[in-house]
Amino acid sequence: MSKMKAIVLAGGKGTRMKSNLPKVLHKVYDRCIIDYVCDACENAEIEDLYVIVGHKHELVEKNLEGRDNVTCIYQAEQLGTGHAAMQAKDYIEDDDLILIVNGDMPLISPYTIKSFISFLELGNFDGALVSAVFDKTPAYGRIIRDSYGNLSKIVEQKDCNEEELAIEEVNIGLYCFKGKCLKESFAKLDNNNAQKEYYITDIPYHIIKAGGRIGVYMIQNPDETQGINSRSDLSIVTRTLLQNTREQHMDNGVTLIDPQNTYISLDVSIGKDTIIYPGTNIQGETIIGQNCIIGPNSHIISSSIGDNTIVETSKLDRASIGNNCKIGPFSIVGENGYIHDNTVVPSFTEIKNV
Repeated sequence: MSKMKAIVLAGGKGTRMKSNLPKVLHKVYDRCIIDYVCDACENAEIEDLYVIVGHKHELVEKNLEGRDNVTCIYQAEQLGTGHAAMQAKDYIEDDDLILIVNGDMPLISPYTIKSFISFLELGNFDGALVSAVFDKTPAYGRIIRDSYGNLSKIVEQKDCNEEELAIEEVNIGLYCFKGKCLKESFAKLDNNNAQKEYYITDIPYHIIKAGGRIGVYMIQNPDETQGINSRSDLSIVTRTLLQNTREQHMDNGVTLIDPQNTYISLDVSIGKDTIIYPGTNIQGETIIGQNCIIGPNSHIISSSIGDNTIVETSKLDRASIGNNCKIGPFSIVGENGYIHDNTVVPSFTEIKNV
């Protein structure tokens, strides 16, 4: 049986971010970009992740050191996406299935990854890639198809002629290959292009040329493919993530008085009939029970709150609050603060380690 592995490309400088941090360590709300990508792969049941690091690699490695299934591989020279993927070649077995994903794609979902891998397996393809069509075509490589509608090649935008630039279907940087085909293609890559780089987009072409089959999986929700190259991109992705999360909670029976001014992390769980007032930030692995009232302007970090509890304009940081409690306003319950059922924490009170 094939073993699923992933190569995560996370070695770039992210020059347009104009930052001292590596691009993948910038945060989308409360988590680093690279963490969203790794979580999506892990939740899609991928067993081993090989993260290609480069610029300030020690910072990225430190961020990932708690993940037992992640191996960081240092890319000393940045010679293109194909060269980056090649750094993991010693970890690839012929029978493996290898997912290759950009490390700056935090909205990609486990469902999409699993569906994409199933598409390759059911179609018995030697490799596959994900494409998308946007309202406004981004500066991505174009999908070139033959007269039968099959993939012919991918052409990066900087290498496109006028006819190719008019194509709306683009490559979004998510691939899956059989291990043997991928390793054979690595040996055929060259840098004969405008950027003088080794393109990962040449790998499907080499597999096709060798008689292999490449499938093209058109993604249903192009929002998932949003990458991050600038602070503007970061804000767009953050806005999309927050809006998706808000809608999910409202669909589950939570009332958000002013959704656009309510900020909820991806890991938060909220019970039905709870009301969240504007200006509230709920972060980390927070659990809120049913029929609660939270806010306005409360800040809750990795805390648990029981049913029928009111948190009024207060801060909870790694705290545990029971049922039928009232906190605040203007109170703080900090780390290791345990508030039992039916307790009132009065205004302007600070509690921790209690």
